[in-house]
Amino acid sequence: MGVFDTTGPSPGASTTRRRRLGELLIEAGVLDDERLKAALVEQKKWGGKLGRTLVEMGFVDETAMVQALSKQLGIPSVDLDQLTLPPEVVQLLRVDLAERYGVFPLQGDPRGRTLQVASSDPTNLEALQELGMTLGARVVPTVATGSSIDRAIRRLYYGEAARRPAPAAAPAKPPPPPAPPAPKAAAPAVADASLELDALLGVPAAA
Repeated sequence: MGVFDTTGPSPGASTTRRRRLGELLIEAGVLDDERLKAALVEQKKWGGKLGRTLVEMGFVDETAMVQALSKQLGIPSVDLDQLTLPPEVVQLLRVDLAERYGVFPLQGDPRGRTLQVASSDPTNLEALQELGMTLGARVVPTVATGSSIDRAIRRLYYGEAARRPAPAAAPAKPPPPPAPPAPKAAAPAVADASLELDALLGVPAAA
């Protein structure tokens, strides 16, 4: 169980109008309207989160999406693959809540009843407010890629070893040099043999 109980009211619930993910990405110039419409159709068909759908369809790069959201919303971004997190950070939030809301806990203040989380979609205010109501805490989002959040959950909640890039294959050995050509056989000394035969027969040598 997390350090926040689940009985108190959520302090400071925000009533700010939600700026949707697609709207922000179009404003940032990393997505156009046609691709957004195609991704929304795919999302409606198969479900899931819009950000993940955009990445899987190859419309937006995860890193570019994080940078755009950070700039447009004015909130910090975090690289969970590079950040050294203490193992006890998982005590801040139950794993089922982390997986349900697609977030990862970064730091918390039980006295001030605030919890900072990494989220791939900080525009989803409904989900963040619902999480805050469940915890009885104010949830403060930081933006991170969805894949890095998944890896952090597997690494720190389930103890999965961090995946390292596969070592580069050793360069192929160059082929051995071709064998030197066999020496050509000496041409038979036809002229010398003729001279020796003439000498034996007593034929005078030509002048």
